[in-house]
Amino acid sequence: MATDKTTRAFCGSLTLDYTLLHFPNIYLSLDVIQDDYTLLENLVPMLDTFQSALYQRLQTFELDDPTHEFGFTRHLMKNQGWTLTYTQRAIAEYKKFAFLTVVANHQIVPSDQVDQVWHAHVLLTQSYWEEFCPKVLGKKLHHHPARGGRVERAEFHHLYTKTIASYRQFFGSPPTDIWSPPDVRFGAELKMQRVSLNDHWVIPKRFPHLKFAQPLSIFVQPFSIFAIITCMTTIAWIRAAQGSPIGQVARDVPANQFVIPICGFVILGLILRYIIRSPSQQPQKPQLDIYKIAYLAGGDSRAVELAITQLVHQGCLRPNVRNRTFAIEKLLPYEAATLERQVMEQAQRTPVLKELRQASKYNTKFLRSSLEQEKLLMTGWAAFMGASFVLFLFISIFGGILMVAVRSLLGIQPSEMNIFAVLHWSIGIVTLCCIVPGFRTRWGGRILADIQKNHDVYDVMQRFALYGYTVLSGGALDDLKQIFKAEAEAASGGCGCGC
Repeated sequence: MATDKTTRAFCGSLTLDYTLLHFPNIYLSLDVIQDDYTLLENLVPMLDTFQSALYQRLQTFELDDPTHEFGFTRHLMKNQGWTLTYTQRAIAEYKKFAFLTVVANHQIVPSDQVDQVWHAHVLLTQSYWEEFCPKVLGKKLHHHPARGGRVERAEFHHLYTKTIASYRQFFGSPPTDIWSPPDVRFGAELKMQRVSLNDHWVIPKRFPHLKFAQPLSIFVQPFSIFAIITCMTTIAWIRAAQGSPIGQVARDVPANQFVIPICGFVILGLILRYIIRSPSQQPQKPQLDIYKIAYLAGGDSRAVELAITQLVHQGCLRPNVRNRTFAIEKLLPYEAATLERQVMEQAQRTPVLKELRQASKYNTKFLRSSLEQEKLLMTGWAAFMGASFVLFLFISIFGGILMVAVRSLLGIQPSEMNIFAVLHWSIGIVTLCCIVPGFRTRWGGRILADIQKNHDVYDVMQRFALYGYTVLSGGALDDLKQIFKAEAEAASGGCGCGC
């Protein structure tokens, strides 16, 4: 059944009014319709006559004027710092965006990269207004600046989510390096400005991922531990040379009696670390729900915070930024998870976030037990060794102080305590090697890495389970993010007021 539709699309915001016939979509194989660059999806939608004609017009429309030596694509590359391949992909996504502004039954919000292509195209006024809009789209497509404000921000989040859903309906999963997750689209990507490369150096905060380094990744952590131990040993010898009381014992130990045993205990510690993090592989991958993923990534505290976030996202709890409290807005749905029910009961008693997020108030043992059964978390003595940081501090600090105190009380010469100095350092080093944050086995680490690589980046709950509150964005989740951030700053001694 055909229906009349009128819609608008946004950038910022843009307006496009039209009336068209829209038919239900069905799917067929890739060789029916192709883009300017090869589509990676196995399926694309079959279009009705109107949509197919529009799609073909978009694909044949050229943004580069052959009479120009420095064309549209090269301008984009220069202004955005993109490679040729990435620029061509961004242009192809811009055409898909334009397609959606016509055929979708809701307002469309582009990604930042698509928006940059659109900005550049609008500046080519003759091409845009005399060719693209009337002859390709069949309608005017106006670009308006965003009005700003909390209400519009929440609206854009909602519309961007619907835009991604429409994109999937017609083209499959969008490329995440062009269509960013909402928290990135309305977060990091809004913090950009022009920089003169003549006056400034641009140094990335994150180094690019090197594919050839992946096979070497298994050596990175042991090497890091070895480097830390080497630094600690060097510092100890420097302190010894400066007359440090603890280092006085180590100063009198001959190098061959110190370095060789220490290196041996480093190797022993790394071997023990490998053993306690077993297994590396299981017959099949486990099916984990979102709360098990949260526990695997961030422990019981992450699982509890996820439950709070779910309740806010569902409208059951409303956060109050000023007081860092929550008001109950509606009852839990029947299918609510066990942890959500526990959090809701706790919110009725203590709605303050500081109390509400304390993992000790909830029963999360069922999550840990399930992960342990799947061999994703360490158990028993292995878990005890993995949590040995406090033991390491005790051995390294108090053990050294005790050794100096005993020597002073009993009048023992430093040379007579060589073996105790080496033993003190060796036990501390073995303990340090066994520290495993998160208590994940190697199999658990592999599963978590696989989930991080393949999760739905547009699902805010999945992203929260993996990365915590920093991914929250939009509407009430913006308020919740402020509360979480203020609590984190207060816990670390920072200023919770943004100063």
